Amino acid sequence: MLKWIEIDLGILAGNARAVRKALRPGVAFMAVVKADGYGHGAGRVSGTALASGADCLGVLTAEEGAALRPAFPDVQIHLLAPSLPEEAELIVKNRLVPTADSLAFIRRLDAAAKGPAPYTLDVDLGLGRWGVKPGEAGPLLAAAAGFGKARPFAVSAHLAYRPAQNMIEAEEKLSAFSALAARLRAAHPGLKAHAANSSILCDLPHWQLDMVRVGNLLYGIYPTDVYRKKRQGPPLPGLERPWRFYARIISLRKVRKGESLGYGSEFTAPRAMTLATIPAGYSDGLTMEPTEDRIRLTAGFRYWGVLNGRKAFFAGRAGIAHTLLDVTGIPGAKVGAPVALHVRRTAANARIPRVYSGG
Repeated sequence: MLKWIEIDLGILAGNARAVRKALRPGVAFMAVVKADGYGHGAGRVSGTALASGADCLGVLTAEEGAALRPAFPDVQIHLLAPSLPEEAELIVKNRLVPTADSLAFIRRLDAAAKGPAPYTLDVDLGLGRWGVKPGEAGPLLAAAAGFGKARPFAVSAHLAYRPAQNMIEAEEKLSAFSALAARLRAAHPGLKAHAANSSILCDLPHWQLDMVRVGNLLYGIYPTDVYRKKRQGPPLPGLERPWRFYARIISLRKVRKGESLGYGSEFTAPRAMTLATIPAGYSDGLTMEPTEDRIRLTAGFRYWGVLNGRKAFFAGRAGIAHTLLDVTGIPGAKVGAPVALHVRRTAANARIPRVYSGG
């Protein structure tokens, strides 16, 4: 293969076990597998997470949930974003737990259901994407109480929390949300509450409530360094990244100092160099930004791959399907050698083969 993504399910399983260990007894663990499991493959990630401590799954859309249902017939699958009323039939058919923020959707869900149809009411605490205002939650649930089949399962919130920047605000909002959930539970016994994602679990672990929604930590990414700065260590020790993207060198060439390359001669060699071509570009998820600005106020930023443990910096701009790398002086730079690349996992082209191990 010229390019591929390696995913170590053994590492992912270890991450899930570390998350499970961090939760208080009785707190449910939702493995968030939206966007095809953050690019890792939703089906493979789901099976691994569930076998390693997760209780349920979280996706964004009814289509994502429906795609997972055949493989996981008895697992609770939550939709973390509101669905359209016309999706109620698909939700009921696949026994999904939708997020609601309107009476119109709950009414449609009730009409589509043949038996109990649980839903989660989302409360907007300032993120502004969706959800009802805190003062509207009680009246909406009261208005929906007359429906015979659609029943509230939980109340949720998505905080606009950015680690280290608004911790006090987050603490205040989580406290208010917990109090709101308690008031709603008085009228709706058994109602669950959840607001903690990976960042909140790390920085404000006392707000686990009834369930946590974990995505980044499951994939080995610490979304915050607050804990590290305060306590000299990560909040969940032992997490690793199961993802590696590789592309093989397909061409090597020597260039002279001052030689210009690329469209519009956008790159000029600052010295004699050895350049390698890899068959990966922005269609695969690599950056479209230039590696150097002709006019800049700072030293600029350069992207790189890793070849035999050494940084191989981009030479010029990543193309749609190919990128040049500076491999000058790097041992083992030869045609066929694999280069590890940094790619946002959810942006990685779905056509790139995924190679699984450890599962």
